[in-house]
Amino acid sequence: MRSTRFTLAFTAVVAVGLLIIAGLINLFNPGTTSPESDARTAQTADSPTTTPTGPGEPSVTPSSRPSSTSPPPTGRAWRTDGPASTSHATGSPATSSSSPGGLTRHGMTAEELVTTAARTMTTWDTTTDQSPTDAYRRALPLFAQEYDKIFVVPTKPVLPPDWWAAAEHDATSTPRVQITDTYPQGEATLYYVVAQWSWEADNGFELNAGPKYMTFQVRQDDIGFVIENWTEEQLQ
Repeated sequence: MRSTRFTLAFTAVVAVGLLIIAGLINLFNPGTTSPESDARTAQTADSPTTTPTGPGEPSVTPSSRPSSTSPPPTGRAWRTDGPASTSHATGSPATSSSSPGGLTRHGMTAEELVTTAARTMTTWDTTTDQSPTDAYRRALPLFAQEYDKIFVVPTKPVLPPDWWAAAEHDATSTPRVQITDTYPQGEATLYYVVAQWSWEADNGFELNAGPKYMTFQVRQDDIGFVIENWTEEQLQ
């Protein structure tokens, strides 16, 4: 009888102790969860959040949205929208404000072209011309277009002595030109020309000047003969 009561009392004490231990465990570890619960929580956190859309519209996730800070694409620094415009030289004769009206190389023979150019280039009027180059510019329709940038009137020309003497009397020149030699050069021909001129004025002033030696290289293009190269003793 005593043994039975002792066994019951011991069992009650052990049960109370287990309950106390279980209560202490729950008190100090309230967040303990099962491994399955932890796995489900992690999977939910990693899943992207979808944005609600209307019917028929695809869902957009944050990862598929373009970044607003991405720089726009740019082309190469040296690219252009189109080819640069270029000017093309034509076969028409060069023109100038000093060129006389009606002077054209159309229909001229090579000899006529050369003598007309030499005569025009030695015809001056000291009342209007600043230097001999003014007459050269009047002959530009007989030359290749490049000579428009070669026959430039200088700001301070070095004038020959006969020009100064003629200018004192407002004289004009009357030239005399002659072709002295001709040398074929393939498709071109080289002409040697000598020019002389006389200064005359209304007051009776007269002065013979020259000679000036020139060479003209002439070729033929779509319009006719043209002077493509020219030399003389001095250009002023």
